[in-house]
Amino acid sequence: MDLTSIQPGDLMAYLDGVQLPHVEQALQVSAELRQELEDLRQTERRFQAVFADLALADPQDLVDVATGQASAEQQLRVAAYVRVNPQGRQDLADLITAATPAPRLRLPRFIALPQVLATSLRALEPVAPEQSFYATELAAQVVVRILPPKDDRWRIEGFVTRNEQPVAQARISLRAEHARPRPRHTDADGFFTFARLQAGVYQLQVRFDDGMLFLPSILLNHD
Repeated sequence: MDLTSIQPGDLMAYLDGVQLPHVEQALQVSAELRQELEDLRQTERRFQAVFADLALADPQDLVDVATGQASAEQQLRVAAYVRVNPQGRQDLADLITAATPAPRLRLPRFIALPQVLATSLRALEPVAPEQSFYATELAAQVVVRILPPKDDRWRIEGFVTRNEQPVAQARISLRAEHARPRPRHTDADGFFTFARLQAGVYQLQVRFDDGMLFLPSILLNHD
């Protein structure tokens, strides 16, 4: 079996209880993959032991992550917190959606978490600064790349998958505080692009038939 078909996020989703037949088949034939899953399970247990009773010292951390103002340290702290704290995860989702205009159809809303804690997952080869986000409830992964600015204009590109398959014609919206939403649709391979973006804070949303997916805000600046 070709183990390269196991995508980033698959083992975490499987560990969270998502039924993934291709992962089950791969685990049956690969001792290495079984060890990788066990390493991830041990990592989860360590985080749960450390953060199970964690209360954020400063709730402003949640606000800063939701609005794209958080430092790397704040992002790690919040990611650890929401990973093991359902209420914290809901609080963060509420903060992200509070300032976002509601869609006309009240689809279920989900937040995609950064995969910074998945130490056992295969890393993507970066061609530019990028971050992978995953929502277990939708089995959806969004990879976002921010390209270096040219003439003070940024470019954001990425791709969307569900159950390791590219999602074509998914509606992607990029929202900013002082600009009209920029809607796009993914191409046949699940890719999307937003070009000529000014500095500022942006909110990326993905609309599926069965839910709306929200990513933490993206801050574009020269820092």
